Amino acid sequence: MDQKRAERANSLIQKLAANFIEREINPAGALTTVTRIEIAPSFKEVRIFVSVWPETKEGGIRDALLTAKKDFYEYMKKNFKIKYMPAFDFEIDKGEKARQRIEEILQKNK
Repeated sequence: MDQKRAERANSLIQKLAANFIEREINPAGALTTVTRIEIAPSFKEVRIFVSVWPETKEGGIRDALLTAKKDFYEYMKKNFKIKYMPAFDFEIDKGEKARQRIEEILQKNK
């Protein structure tokens, strides 16, 4: 997949995933953000990374996302016009957590 097409797909998938989470998962008492998307070069798999605040809600959000995976696939079929639909997987973004922890440590050491 060429670079421009990959960037457009990445942006659209991120926007649609955020809309789906807001509408269907409706994480009450939690702030859930789609932080990044990883698309396999073959475009057969897409990993959607989310961050959840407060961290105590991560387990519930992750479980809700896994339960709604089939619904998300159907949502994407309706809203993401593409010849071959990839498989989608949701993950908690550990990189974002590490970045926040490093920032917190740096603030304490000032």
